[in-house]
Amino acid sequence: MIVTDLDGLPVRLRTPHDLSFTARWGTVFAVLDQQDSGNLCLGVQGPAGRVFVKYAGAPTERYDGDGVDAAARARRAADVYRALAHPTLVTLREAVDVGTGHALVFDWTDATPVGRQYERSHVVRSLDLTARVDAVRQLYDFHAHAAALGWVAVDLYDGSVMIEPATGRVVLCDLDLYERAPVVNRMGRMWGSSRFMSPEEYALGAPIDEVTNVFALGALAHTFLGDDATRSPAAWAGSAAQLAVADRAVRPERKERWPSVAALAEAWRAAREEPDGPNRRC
Repeated sequence: MIVTDLDGLPVRLRTPHDLSFTARWGTVFAVLDQQDSGNLCLGVQGPAGRVFVKYAGAPTERYDGDGVDAAARARRAADVYRALAHPTLVTLREAVDVGTGHALVFDWTDATPVGRQYERSHVVRSLDLTARVDAVRQLYDFHAHAAALGWVAVDLYDGSVMIEPATGRVVLCDLDLYERAPVVNRMGRMWGSSRFMSPEEYALGAPIDEVTNVFALGALAHTFLGDDATRSPAAWAGSAAQLAVADRAVRPERKERWPSVAALAEAWRAAREEPDGPNRRC
């Protein structure tokens, strides 16, 4: 490992790599260099304000793959963000070849990461119950939008989700691997966190579709209202009706889940209006 200085901040890489191209956007004020995706992520302040730069092509410390492959995925990812543009999704400003790789440049957001790998992931517990329930609704509405456009979520997990604590607004990011339907499991064990992966995401040749996405979205309801590792009813803070919706979503048998993301979203809305009240057991 080597440590490169970038505008006074350390960047850990496997081998030297020219990062001087970042000056085109301004001065780097934040570095995220421990991703295992082949992306080096930077916060940059310049004349056009703050931007988030995701650069693929640098030999990051935790990435074992080829930088050329990472850059190719980044070029393809630009199409995902353009096609799925939505108020809940981070805004892509530009996608450009720079250095020996490719950079995706997004509007900066001060939203807080929800993923448990981040230091501030406890933000979910600071939200009131109404905000947590509505955050799940926002997740479901976006993915119903994506499904309606013919897209399938791949590698959907809590690390894809951020939230603005003051407003409760969800901001989605890191959707680089989403694909247009139809999608088939070509890997065996696919990209993703096991807490959010359905059985078909481990089965070579299995269909990957919105019923697969229903599983991950059900698990994400437990991220906001319970425990996504155990999915224990004892950890659930929402109502019994809401728990029933989430639990149907994460059933191992595909035919027992909600048949579409739109159906899941509608069931969640209906459960929010159930008169039984919240089950505050955590």
